Amino acid sequence: MKHFGIYRKLILMAGAATAAVSIGVFFFMEDILFRMLFIAFAFVLLCGLLFLLDFLHNRYNDNLLEEITLLIEALVEQQEQTVFSEAEDTLTARLQHQLLKLRNILTAQNQMLAQEKEHIKTLISDISHQIKTPVAAANTFAQLLGDTRLSDEERNEYIATLQASLEKLTFLTNSLIKMSRLESGIISLKPEKNSLNDIVLQAVKTVYSKARGKNITITFECEQTFEALLDFNWTAEAITNVLDNAVKYTPNGGVVGLKITEFPSYLRLDISDNGIGIPEEEQAKIFGRFYRGKQSAGVDGVGIGLYLTRDIVNKQKGYIKVASDENGSTFSLFLKKD
Repeated sequence: MKHFGIYRKLILMAGAATAAVSIGVFFFMEDILFRMLFIAFAFVLLCGLLFLLDFLHNRYNDNLLEEITLLIEALVEQQEQTVFSEAEDTLTARLQHQLLKLRNILTAQNQMLAQEKEHIKTLISDISHQIKTPVAAANTFAQLLGDTRLSDEERNEYIATLQASLEKLTFLTNSLIKMSRLESGIISLKPEKNSLNDIVLQAVKTVYSKARGKNITITFECEQTFEALLDFNWTAEAITNVLDNAVKYTPNGGVVGLKITEFPSYLRLDISDNGIGIPEEEQAKIFGRFYRGKQSAGVDGVGIGLYLTRDIVNKQKGYIKVASDENGSTFSLFLKKD
């Protein structure tokens, strides 16, 4: 009932007035019969007022419960509906506000779950697409190797192709395992005081053989030792991924340079190359999972390295930037010192 509060006050005022008049009649009226009749009438009136107040109170509670039920039903059906006035500072208005707040939280969680479900579907699709090609190639050439009429030259060619397919499958599987373990939290980074110089040298050792095969020179400008709170192995993995890309996309005889610059809160590691560069419209996309640019056609890779690098750096409160043109690319890793 909308005006229950007003009705209650009127009934209480009427009851108080009746009681006051009854007291006055009892003490000042000399006619005993009239006094008794009036008191009896006042008693009946007071009882009636009490019954009316009880009836209105029950009606008010029923209406209140019905409105709360309608509000909850609207929330369940994901409809934003207000039943009580938000302009009034009442318990019902506050209850409504909290319920609407709860609805917004649940709606946001449902959206996150839907996005996560779509994310998993996309991941499964990407994995199956990436794995399908090397598996099919390995299966085909494994069957061809069973032919006894093959020449030694053909057999060696098929074995080399089979080995390349298996290496690509192994690389893809390892990358996916690293990515899934990192995202799921199975592996947690443990930043400790480490020398960034040593981490960079570890990454250089990993790609050195591939760089030498293309006659690429790797330079490391560093005049002092720089330390930061970093997970040694995962940070080396992140730097290796960037270095590996630099070697892949730099032509034979090129140069890949590394340089550390110190800032008050960060160490910046620049990894530069004089490779083919990254088109401006692709620079915002290259850190996405499984993304490969137009110029990566014909170059081995699955588009996971930079995604992993950004994730590893972000988890250590750092960030990564890229600048690129037709003369090459520079990836800058900003790593928090402490």
